[in-house]
Amino acid sequence: MSVFAAADPAAPDAPRSLNAEVERLADEQAVLRRRLVTDADAVRRQVVRDLHDGTQQRLVQAIITLKLAVRALRANDANAERLVCDALEQAQNANLELRELAHGILPQVLIRGGLRAGVEAVVDRLDLPVQVHVRSERFATEIEASAYFIVAEALTNVVKHANASRAEVTAAAEGDALVVQIRDDGIGGADVESDGLMGLRDRSTALGGRLTVKSPPGEGTVVTAVLPARAPGPGPAARRGSESRA
Repeated sequence: MSVFAAADPAAPDAPRSLNAEVERLADEQAVLRRRLVTDADAVRRQVVRDLHDGTQQRLVQAIITLKLAVRALRANDANAERLVCDALEQAQNANLELRELAHGILPQVLIRGGLRAGVEAVVDRLDLPVQVHVRSERFATEIEASAYFIVAEALTNVVKHANASRAEVTAAAEGDALVVQIRDDGIGGADVESDGLMGLRDRSTALGGRLTVKSPPGEGTVVTAVLPARAPGPGPAARRGSESRA
C-alpha cells in the first residue's frame, strides 16, 4: 500500500483559475475606465455645445444690439434707450442661462413648458419677426434640448448673417421623428461647412438624427433637423423629466 496520498487533480488548476479571474477583473476595470473617459469627454463636448448654442448666442445678440444703440445715440435717435434696455435684457438672460448650465440643468422655460415654450422664449429676445408653429407635445429631455439649441443657433445665424426680413420655425412629430425646420427669406449662400452649422449637424447625429441645410444664393436658407421622437435608451435625466411631467 502506498504511503503517499493521491494528488488532488483540481489543485494545479486553482492558480490558473485565480489568474483567469484576476485577468477578467482587470479587463473589466479597463473597459470601465475607457467608458468613464468616453462619458466625461461626451459631457465636456455637450457643455461646449450648450455654451455655444445657448449662452454665447445671447451674448452675441446683446453685442449686436449695443452696437445699434451706439449708432442711435450718435444720431440722436429716440430708439437708443430702447436698444440699451433690450441689450441689458439679453445680457441678463445670458447670465441666467449660464447659471442654469453651471448647475447642470436646462433652461427652466424649456423644462417646464417644453419645446414650444422654449422656442417662443428665444423668439421673444430677437429683433426679427418670427412665425412659430410648434406643437405643445412633449419629448424626451435630450430631444427637446437638442431641438431648442438647434433653433436658437439657427435663428441667431439668421440675425447675424442672413439680412432677412422674417423667419419661420416649425416643429412637429412625423411618425417616429421630430422634424424641426428654420426658414428665412434672407440672402442665402450659407456656408454649410461653417463651425456653427457643423455643430448643429453633430448635435443631430449624436442622437441618431440628421440635419440638412439648403441655402441657394438669393433664395434664403432652410435648416431641417430630423430627430428621433424618442431618445435611444433614455437616461435618468429623461426619465426624471417624464416623471415630472406626469
